[in-house]
Amino acid sequence: MLDTYQKITELLEKGETFAVATIIQAEGSTPRGIGTKMIIMNDQTTYGTIGGGCVESAAIMAAIETLKEGKPRVVDYSLEEEEKGGIGMRCGGKVQLSIEILQPIPTLLVIGSGHIATSLTKLGKIIEFKVVVLDPFAKKEDFPEADLVIAKPVDNGIAEIKITPQTYVIIVTRHQYDEAALREVIKSNATYIGMVGSENRVETAFNILMKEGISKELLHKVYAPIGLDIGSETPTEIATSIIAEVIKHRRGGTGRNLALGKK
Repeated sequence: MLDTYQKITELLEKGETFAVATIIQAEGSTPRGIGTKMIIMNDQTTYGTIGGGCVESAAIMAAIETLKEGKPRVVDYSLEEEEKGGIGMRCGGKVQLSIEILQPIPTLLVIGSGHIATSLTKLGKIIEFKVVVLDPFAKKEDFPEADLVIAKPVDNGIAEIKITPQTYVIIVTRHQYDEAALREVIKSNATYIGMVGSENRVETAFNILMKEGISKELLHKVYAPIGLDIGSETPTEIATSIIAEVIKHRRGGTGRNLALGKK
């Protein structure tokens, strides 16, 4: 059991999202007891065991569906032959499994330290992200909500940040070092990379990096110009449009109006 808990910690530190199946009830003859856990990844890789055989196969399938839906569930299995209404086992007992989803707290990495960055930091904490600010001129007192402020050039400071599939990168350098920031994060594991700038400014930055050998396909993954079109003008409004896009990306939203009859 200790190894399973250690693996859970390891996976969370890597930024992985996965399911954990736990036996919460057991009646009669069962291969494993209450509290036994098994980790199930999206690719059906598992760590630990809840008894093997058909019950484990059924749990894996249920876990994959749970990961797709994003909602925990409780499932019951009868460990009997199929003709007796079971799942093809001879134990004769019954087990109830709790299948939950574990994922690390997402990180909002703000590269830059201007007014938009200040608003992004505040909004990032409101939506319960870990917030990291990276900028050579950043001061902790200017970003009291930030979990970490790294006052270093991006090429040096990026080494202090663990970018995982749960990292959302926002480049808002006031165009002082857009290319340098993109260069450092474009090949990372970040789930989202966005950059503030006009279409012309974005095109200029992309052309510079393509001349350095960075592919067009890789650059097309960058959200730039960044944010949803809500008519934003002030730094706080711009930050709000950016955070809205981050939430849309994370939750799989459409960005459309919810009001009936509105597009």
